[in-house]
Amino acid sequence: MNAWTTSVLAVTLLTFAGETEAIRKDKAALQGTWKVTMSEQDGEKVPAGDLKDLFLVFKGDAISIKEGGKAEEKFAFQIDPTKKPKEIDLTIKFGPAKGRVDRAIYQLDGDTLRICIQSAKNAPRPDEFSTRPASKLWLVVMQRTKE
Repeated sequence: MNAWTTSVLAVTLLTFAGETEAIRKDKAALQGTWKVTMSEQDGEKVPAGDLKDLFLVFKGDAISIKEGGKAEEKFAFQIDPTKKPKEIDLTIKFGPAKGRVDRAIYQLDGDTLRICIQSAKNAPRPDEFSTRPASKLWLVVMQRTKE
């Protein structure tokens, strides 16, 4: 192996290791129970009463929806924290949309997590944390809980 090939291989391995470490770090930070404090879809806020007992639970590569004390696994997720904004792909694990991958972005700021999801199959991934009428965007803001 010549010096150039060795250098390229070393840079590639270091880049991959850095991405893997970034993924590991953010994935660990996402683990746990998050209380949904605000949600907006297509520019319309979801009534606070509809969010009263709504939680998302991140465990491993899965997200469960917990409502009324019952938790049900609904999504698998993959993240890419090296992108700006950070990206998360959500694979639906239930119902008629099972297997569909919704593209999203996320922002983790201490105990606050924001996710903006594009649910239209051929629409681009969101690039900001907001929704507009008929955009098929869904914004969810959560607070970490001690559950």
